[in-house]
Amino acid sequence: MRTTRSRGRSHDDIDVLAPSNRGAAGDRAIRHGDNARLTTLAQRSELPPRVRALLSGLLERTRSHFLGVLPRTLDEIESALFKLAERAGSNALQQERFASLREIKPNHALITSRFLGHVEATLALIRSTTEPVVHAQTSSAARAELELVDSSVLEEDLALQEIASKSEIRNSQGLYALSHRLGVLAGSAVSTNELLPLGPVQLVEALRESLRGIDLGVEARVLAYRQFDRVALLPIAAFYQSLNTYLAEQRVLPNLQWQAAGKPRVGGDGGREPLIEQVAQEAFAKQGSAPAPPIHEVGDAELFGTLRHLLADRRRGAGIEHSRSSMAAPASRDDLQSVLSLLQRSPDARAKSAAAVYDSGHFREDLLAQLRRAGPHGDGLQLAEEDADTVDLIGMLFDYITTNVREGSGARSLLSRLRVPVLRVALGDKTFFTRRNHPARELLNTIAETGARWFDETDSDADLSRKMQMVVDNVGDDFDGDLSVFENLLGDLGKHMELLARRAEVAERRHIDAAKGRDKLDVARDTARAAITRVIQGGSPSPLVRALLEQAWTDALALSALRHGSDGVEFKRRLGVAIKLARHDAATSAATDETLRQELNTGLRQVGLHTDDINGVIAGVFAQPGTADATAAQQADHVDNLLKDKVRLGGESAAAPAAPTPAPIPLSAAEKAMLDRMRTIPFGTWFDFVQNQQGASVRRKLAWFSTVTGRCLFVNQRGVRSEDRTLEQLARDMARGQARMVVAEDTSLIDRAWKAILDTLRLNGSAGTQEVTA
Repeated sequence: MRTTRSRGRSHDDIDVLAPSNRGAAGDRAIRHGDNARLTTLAQRSELPPRVRALLSGLLERTRSHFLGVLPRTLDEIESALFKLAERAGSNALQQERFASLREIKPNHALITSRFLGHVEATLALIRSTTEPVVHAQTSSAARAELELVDSSVLEEDLALQEIASKSEIRNSQGLYALSHRLGVLAGSAVSTNELLPLGPVQLVEALRESLRGIDLGVEARVLAYRQFDRVALLPIAAFYQSLNTYLAEQRVLPNLQWQAAGKPRVGGDGGREPLIEQVAQEAFAKQGSAPAPPIHEVGDAELFGTLRHLLADRRRGAGIEHSRSSMAAPASRDDLQSVLSLLQRSPDARAKSAAAVYDSGHFREDLLAQLRRAGPHGDGLQLAEEDADTVDLIGMLFDYITTNVREGSGARSLLSRLRVPVLRVALGDKTFFTRRNHPARELLNTIAETGARWFDETDSDADLSRKMQMVVDNVGDDFDGDLSVFENLLGDLGKHMELLARRAEVAERRHIDAAKGRDKLDVARDTARAAITRVIQGGSPSPLVRALLEQAWTDALALSALRHGSDGVEFKRRLGVAIKLARHDAATSAATDETLRQELNTGLRQVGLHTDDINGVIAGVFAQPGTADATAAQQADHVDNLLKDKVRLGGESAAAPAAPTPAPIPLSAAEKAMLDRMRTIPFGTWFDFVQNQQGASVRRKLAWFSTVTGRCLFVNQRGVRSEDRTLEQLARDMARGQARMVVAEDTSLIDRAWKAILDTLRLNGSAGTQEVTA
């Protein structure tokens, strides 16, 4: 048996390095490293039959998928290790890499078995009290106890965290749906991404566990994780789609819709646009030709030509042709790029682009004016037909996307400043029209969607504004034909947006937890208040006792209901105290029943009264008969003032008079129907709320609502709590047209812009390149 080197970790490594950590984390690591001790679905006989059947169906599809993927992954790992060994700079390094290769080769079946066993365990632990499978990322607390573990462990953790995070971002839509559907099977709240069975974190954890005990160095392990990311996780969207399709067909949230309107896209699948294929088909049909060839057989120039053809048809239908000057020569592409470069960097041009009324028509006039002054011998230059079409199409694109950004927003001026650099790209590279992952197109889409979704009148984000300003400034200053400028800035902005999205998620979760706590408190207080009302109605308490029961003791009773439920022993015991106090013989009972005094003391202390105040309350409530009227009145006033000044449970002041509650207006039939619908919508649905008579709206996300009280929690794009509403109020607003659900968009803003441009080009009777409306 070979001696385990410090490069990898085995079970013995954990025993030696962290004998004191053989509790939760250590035991889990050992258990998960041994498939014989992992939980299986067959062992979960207590699960409901339908849940077991659905989990078995998921497991069957997972096995089928990864039995095909894992062998390819292991082959790629071996191939990569072999290439690294051949390129090794020293004999020792080469031998180490070949040793790692020899460890992988004979263990394909073992690695596959361990991987699938770990994956099955994540499914089998649904509805179990057993602690979920550990994260791929080692916690800081656990790492602090493993002080003797070298930095290779941290390197593995960081690699796995990066791989899992990227996969979560790429597959956010599928994971959103899968987490909600698995939440139904689990009968619990939606799992976080870290604990989601079959999610990226658990899949990379499964790979780590399948390699545990195999003598690999950190270089080989990280390489294995990278190959798994490339071969298994990069194309995994189809796998998640198949799982969601299966569960939907089995009637598990069949109507669930993707509702995340938050995160701007920073990438694409690299494929050509379905819209462009539609344009090509229509253009071929207009010409009376055979159907257009498949999209991959049509060149970029030909696709751009179909757009030009539709644009020319529109001009002919309107009786408009390109304006031509007999004295002006067509500008060469170099001349045009030079003129646009001057416009791009001109301070005057920048100031114009920031103007609210600056659109494609104004830009075209400025460009033609510059060309007229740029020709030799004072004759001027004019746009060639293809270049003029490009200018018109880019102008229509910018007119559309700026209408989707709030008027007066700083994002509008930023977008306008990108007009010239994007036009320069489109003039020289017609793949801008057809490639979804074109860097200039992706950057434009990211800034446009960010401006449309992350900015509104009531919220501002100085950091985001500065970041977008910096990106646009760098494009204007640095771009001169090199697309890497767009690529680098896109990556920088993308990281910033991912950080904002994560912050928003954390903030939203905090608000949800707080809202759930407030809702539970309100239910407990309502329960306590109703119980005290019944007690008072059944007795004849003095004014002082009544004040105590309705204020401090209601809080004490609510606290018991909150902690142990209204059926708990403590709640019933404190309710008994209230019943005794409400009777006429309260003072007599108190003289002989020391338990009553102790219960009062404990309850009042728990709701925030100090010892002296508690003694004063008890003395006032249990004043013996025969006490002088003046003294009794003085005690009563003191206790009454004390109770009024006390802050109530949950933070409200007892002294504040309760606002009169108007009688609720009955819901109309339409509002009742809308309320029934609102009770079934998933958390995460976005709504647009009309703000004024001009129709201005603000977008808010329904993060959570209570099925008991109907209280809703709305947050903005950054996860910050917004105005409060109830489900009834939301239903009324929906029925009256003051609120509307946002339909989840399957395409980017740029895609929708091209679709709108296509619709506009069909209107051959309309003149010119008028503004495209949303």
